Amino acid sequence: MSIGHAEFMADWFTKHGVPSAAVTSRVDAAGRQALLTAFRKRELRVLFTVDLFNEGVDLPMVDTILRLRPTESATIFLQQLGRGLRLDDDKSCLTVLDFIGGQNANFRFDLRWQALTGDSRRAVEAAVRDDFPSLPSGCHIELDRVAKEVVLANLKSTLPTSKNGLVAELRQLGDVSLAEFLRETGLKIEDVYRSASIGGWRGLRRLVGIDSSAAGPDDRELARAIVWMLHIDDVDRLDLLARVAGSEHPGGGPLLDMLHFSVCGPPVPLTERDARLKRLWAEPARCAELRQVAEVLRDRIHRVSVAPESGRVPLRVHARYSRNEACAAFGMTKPGSLREGVKWLADEKADLFFVTLVKSAKHYSPTTMYTDRAITDSLFHWESQSTTSSTSMTGQRYIHHVERRSTVHLFVRETKIAGGALGVPAYLYAGPMTYRSHTGDRRRSSGN
Repeated sequence: MSIGHAEFMADWFTKHGVPSAAVTSRVDAAGRQALLTAFRKRELRVLFTVDLFNEGVDLPMVDTILRLRPTESATIFLQQLGRGLRLDDDKSCLTVLDFIGGQNANFRFDLRWQALTGDSRRAVEAAVRDDFPSLPSGCHIELDRVAKEVVLANLKSTLPTSKNGLVAELRQLGDVSLAEFLRETGLKIEDVYRSASIGGWRGLRRLVGIDSSAAGPDDRELARAIVWMLHIDDVDRLDLLARVAGSEHPGGGPLLDMLHFSVCGPPVPLTERDARLKRLWAEPARCAELRQVAEVLRDRIHRVSVAPESGRVPLRVHARYSRNEACAAFGMTKPGSLREGVKWLADEKADLFFVTLVKSAKHYSPTTMYTDRAITDSLFHWESQSTTSSTSMTGQRYIHHVERRSTVHLFVRETKIAGGALGVPAYLYAGPMTYRSHTGDRRRSSGN
């Protein structure tokens, strides 16, 4: 609000029957005192001011505040609000008419309500939704239905996902766990790891000054590796991750092989697995972070996953896996060598189908734009590669896999579009499939 704006508003109100005045730096000290005296005597009904009344003025009779200027300072917001919060015998409540919040798309209700209540973002959202049930005795805040919807929508749309926003949130909360940070801010774990420049949870704590320990030689590599694990959503892998991060060697097995390729990537052979575990354990801060990540991922599991009846591989139907993890589960020692969406593993007698449902010309050639899709909840249409005919060895294996005692496994994802530092999406394991029928010579469908 400018001085000109204040003078315009005072003139407009006065012309419309509400005696008003503008108290600005253009009015000398004696003039300001005269206007305040007239206001206390109720000769003036409204005073318009620019910054002069933020503090140091005692006007307990004020029962209405018009907010006509934006401010990004929570302190100034509280000071302005405080002009009307003084008790007075003739005042039953304070009415605040805010003409800014609904006009500015960048208005931050979260900062205002947090400053007002002292609560975290999560607590503020709950308070708005539940009509502020925990205010001190004698205090009451009421939002009508539309106002409540506007505030809640604003709280969700202004989540501090930028680097500076995350730093500010953690600085306010202090030395909390990852789970507490996400709970109090309303953020997702991906928001902490989306930007590689932050360096994950430990990196964020270092930026705030909470973690001052020196980074080891593998710190940056482990920060990237944690990003590749955020899709994990079954208890078997999360339990193993927590145990390994606690410096426990689980012995071996395909689950550990899957974890190895998640941490190190396909370029690092399995023969280096134990050596890499020792390097992980030499980074205690990242191990602690991994344990917290495992806890957060476990708490957010919302999909029931079950082990296939065969139990030959440590996969769970409806859990998500990277392609490297899926291949390692079937004993493939070099999953990075897989370049196509299908893989036959002779030792396991298993065909793996990796399907992306939404394909774009940017990522797929015209010959690989297969129209794979779910027909029903138990029937899936899958198109084989254009070079595979029904009479070929591969085609015959697909068609007669039941008689030949081989298995077909379907992994599905919606898109392959990468999410920044989060990388490409993982696949959902749809489970073992059973051939139903096919049409044409070079396309076929399967059902589970």
